[in-house]
Amino acid sequence: MANYALLTASGQDRPGIVAAIVRVLFESDCNVEDSQMARLGPEFACMLAVRMPEGLLSDQLAERFRKVSAEWGLRVHVSDLRPEEAGQTRSDAVLHVIRVHGADRKGIVYRLTEHLAARGVNIANLQTEVIRHQPPLYVMVIEAELPSFLDAAALRDELVAIGREIQVEVRMEPKGPESLSERLRGFMEGAS
Repeated sequence: MANYALLTASGQDRPGIVAAIVRVLFESDCNVEDSQMARLGPEFACMLAVRMPEGLLSDQLAERFRKVSAEWGLRVHVSDLRPEEAGQTRSDAVLHVIRVHGADRKGIVYRLTEHLAARGVNIANLQTEVIRHQPPLYVMVIEAELPSFLDAAALRDELVAIGREIQVEVRMEPKGPESLSERLRGFMEGAS
């Protein structure tokens, strides 16, 4: 049976960093099953759910990253995942997208995420960006997993009210079929 690992890596962004990471995985006969990679300021960070060949352990895979880590200045951490954890990349909870924009100020992320946590909402993905113009515009997009007991319309109204308090516009709607897996499935169907 295959082993699974969660690999995180971060370091100074530069061309070739992804290729260096996945080269080690390829040479170790590993398969990247799920990943998130991004540049933030001068840094690059990634998280990868990796299926390892039978017999390879996460400690051994981490050791294989020693040379690449030194060469690229990467901080790499590899930890074991049970097979059932590796398959838990998606929840059965209903996904909603929360879009926020307005003047940049402290506390926007805190106020909204605190409220979501208090309502039992899991944040599956969160991205923010300050768009530099006069005045700076703050944009945040949250993919949120709502528990089945939660009234989505009531939550939306609560978030809109918080948005008014902190002077940002908040919109929430069910996530449509724009997930990566669904876009890829559509691409594959169109190619056949």
